[in-house]
Amino acid sequence: MASKKALPISGTMTVMVIVVVLVPSALLLDQTVEFKKTFMKKCKEFPEEEAICEAKFEIFVRAYVGKKETDVTEDSYNELFDNTPFKHPCEKTMFWSGTHDLATRFTKKRDDFFSVGDTLLGHVLDGLYWCGKEGTKGTFINDCVGDDPNPVLSFWVKMSVKFAEYTCDDTYVMLDGETEQPFFPGTAFEEDEIPYLKSSTVKSLTVILVVNEKTGTKCNNESLKNLNNIMKGKNIGYACKEVTKAHIEKCIKEGKGNIFE
Repeated sequence: MASKKALPISGTMTVMVIVVVLVPSALLLDQTVEFKKTFMKKCKEFPEEEAICEAKFEIFVRAYVGKKETDVTEDSYNELFDNTPFKHPCEKTMFWSGTHDLATRFTKKRDDFFSVGDTLLGHVLDGLYWCGKEGTKGTFINDCVGDDPNPVLSFWVKMSVKFAEYTCDDTYVMLDGETEQPFFPGTAFEEDEIPYLKSSTVKSLTVILVVNEKTGTKCNNESLKNLNNIMKGKNIGYACKEVTKAHIEKCIKEGKGNIFE
């Protein structure tokens, strides 16, 4: 990126000096190598074969390398998702909102529920940050501006949409029953997942409402009534069940147990 600065000479004359700001190649190389190393490590831990991980990585970086952050949209990841179909049973989908840690720990070692973190791309990219820069050929992990849109946000929007489109039959969402609005406007669940649930494939949505103590009343929260109305409008069944956090933690610890007690 070039910028112009005027330097005074002999009081009246000015010389225009072009200052060119370059990203040090060693810095870019270090970040690129570190990011790929992390990507490959998490991919093989999923587990997946190294050759497949290499192929996924090459497709993935094509979405953003050499591009301005704001030029990377959800559609930039079309090739990646086309080449990485979900493999879990579509009827065992679990969404979450406001319960990321609890939901992902719960589904991690089970085969009766699957969250986005239990998919290959979700597992690999959870917690990572990345971007490219126009005119460069590597991955940045420390120098991303984060304007909207950006490579990370666009990826997760695409993931949410594809995950919702994939789900079928009876599906579930884990929400925080101790907040004022368990179903909160502006979340990925509200904006990027619910709109893509179709009655032609999805029969019902059950809210797993995480509470400290069962009262039998928290499913009557106004925000959940709104969610119920949305499901009615989509001709999809709706249910809500309070489940204590302590019970879920017990299921996580034991690696088994019915979440609905």
